[in-house]
Amino acid sequence: MRVDTCLLCDAVTVREGLLNILSGGITEVRHQEYPAELGVSLALRVMVHPTEIAHSHQVEIILQDADGDRVTRVEIGTEPGEENSVPPGDEGEMLLAWTFPAQPKLPHPGRYSFELLIDGVHQASVPLTASLVGGEQ
Repeated sequence: MRVDTCLLCDAVTVREGLLNILSGGITEVRHQEYPAELGVSLALRVMVHPTEIAHSHQVEIILQDADGDRVTRVEIGTEPGEENSVPPGDEGEMLLAWTFPAQPKLPHPGRYSFELLIDGVHQASVPLTASLVGGEQ
């Protein structure tokens, strides 16, 4: 299992085996004041070995600040795929378009990171900087 794509964007959907991403690659958000709504979505594509496709997987997304204080945590269970849907030597894919349903609030300006774990194993980190409009962190 390996993460092929993990990025922040304005919006994302999955359709016909494709990630449809709007304004992908967000690394900074700016707000007039804090706390402020997060306002981003996460696009994720995970490549899986044929032996992994027939099993469900637990995806965990943690948003934390630079001090390691947790802002939010989301767990998503995946459905198993068809056991023989991926030919030997190829990889299958798990696509995830995640818009944080409660739109958690960023408590303050500064550095944050999204930590992605699959089945309890850390797979990726996605940094995010929150700034004041016209100001410093």
